Amino acid sequence: MLENLINLKVVALVAALGLNTAEWSKPSKEMEAQVQKLADTVSDISQGKADKQSGAVNEVITNIKNLADKNNDKDAQYAVGYFLQQSNQQGSLEQALEYYKKAALQDQLQAMNNYGFILAASGRDAEKAKEGITWIKKASEKGLNAARRNMSQIYLRGLGGEKQDFLKAEELLIKANSEQDAEAAFALSQFYLGAGGKDKKDDEKSWKLLNDAAKLGNAGALASLGSVLFDGKKYGDKVIPADPAGAVKKFEELATQNNPAGLRTMGELHEGGLAGVTKDFQKALEYYARAAQGNDAAAQLRLAGYYDKGVDLDKSDSKIEVPPNAAAALELYRLAAQNNVPMAIYNVGIFYEEGRAVDRDPTKAFAFFLQSAVNGFILGMQKTGVYYLNGAGTSKDPVAAAGWFTRSAASGLPEGHLSFGIVTEMGLVPQGEKDSAFMAAADSYLQASDALNASAPVRMEALLRLGSIYLRGVLVPKGEVPKPDFEKAYIHFKQAVDIDPKNQLAEQARSEAVTKLTREQIAKGDVTVEQLKKKREDSIKAEAAKAVVPVSAESAKPESAKPTGKTR
Repeated sequence: MLENLINLKVVALVAALGLNTAEWSKPSKEMEAQVQKLADTVSDISQGKADKQSGAVNEVITNIKNLADKNNDKDAQYAVGYFLQQSNQQGSLEQALEYYKKAALQDQLQAMNNYGFILAASGRDAEKAKEGITWIKKASEKGLNAARRNMSQIYLRGLGGEKQDFLKAEELLIKANSEQDAEAAFALSQFYLGAGGKDKKDDEKSWKLLNDAAKLGNAGALASLGSVLFDGKKYGDKVIPADPAGAVKKFEELATQNNPAGLRTMGELHEGGLAGVTKDFQKALEYYARAAQGNDAAAQLRLAGYYDKGVDLDKSDSKIEVPPNAAAALELYRLAAQNNVPMAIYNVGIFYEEGRAVDRDPTKAFAFFLQSAVNGFILGMQKTGVYYLNGAGTSKDPVAAAGWFTRSAASGLPEGHLSFGIVTEMGLVPQGEKDSAFMAAADSYLQASDALNASAPVRMEALLRLGSIYLRGVLVPKGEVPKPDFEKAYIHFKQAVDIDPKNQLAEQARSEAVTKLTREQIAKGDVTVEQLKKKREDSIKAEAAKAVVPVSAESAKPESAKPTGKTR
């Protein structure tokens, strides 16, 4: 059997793009060559050698697509379908389905499973759902453990017209687990923890399976086990004492086995000097690089951030731990973006916006910002709104811009409140017959200026715009005569000046308001400004105090991978 599979080293390395080749049987020589090239490319990128591999990943993907289209290569068709599905771009899922179907008709088991899963879960009609489940069943019966896990979930929940059947779900998970399938072991541990119903609940069995899944390197099991052992807590009704040293030992063993989650966790422990592990940034970097190579998105993102800005832990010496390397950062962001990490997708957009390591391209920048926004990243929402408002990289669409500003503001982004206030004041947001756009805008500006996480520039602009509204007296119902409020205008302008005393616009605005006030009014306004300043400082201190975590097992716990929730 092994002679029909891709070299095991390549299987491990090619996971860098999430492409699991372990299930492939008799792949073509051409596809093997592209898999090896992909593994080598990702290895270089993970070690910061992006200058040698700029654009090489896309080149390999293009070659794989050619094999899929011209050679009708089933594994290449599956790979293209997978890449399209991961891209999460408009229309990509429909294209992915086409490639999956071509591969499924050639008995490519992963394609059968993914094709069926998309049909079953896409919200289409009942017949499509049944068709999807039929494909998953075929893959399951042919021995694909991922399909067995999917069918177990279908039976557990009674989906797609299938009756809820805990026994069938259990049997499928037991079968997959007997073949050392890590995800099945974890799913089975959850089954006995309660997911399989009260009659099947067995904390002892669940705890053993959780440990088995962790030994096999399942990220979800590692996260659960690490959380329990670092803290010491109940697992179901079973009391587990804290054992940070035991947790570290498990992660060390997994790192030795090149398990990505174990590698990244050891990197976090060494970087922070946590749980008795020696603090060693260089060793942490080595672990992160190996984890990134193994497709750990968190490690890819972390390394990208280091190369993006550079790392100099001690500015008093001549040593720079990580010199800035824009090309390396971009390629690592691309890898994490391929894993559909919204922050990474957004950062790729920033590179195209700024023209760093690539030619400046507003159209590509917008595409990445929009993709990150659709995935819920609030900075991406804000950027998408700005691009729509200015017609940069896309057609000008003030209505769409206002919609994205609304989303970013609702997510708590001060820039979102500020931008929504601006488009509202411009009259781009419809108001009721008697509602004033200035009232709505002022409310947004106030939220932006009061936000504790607002940057100085954002807060200053919000205060200046608020002051201007009061100075013009337009904060009245629609149709009424303007009623200037010079005292409130002064208060807002004075706060803006306090943020940056050298800002001429703020000083001119404050001076204009001063000419409209008596000395008593100015003195009263200054007192109010000081009171507001103290109130803000107290609020910031209170928030900072909340963020301080007491020294305990929690402080020794790394940012270990959370359960992925993936069923495929």
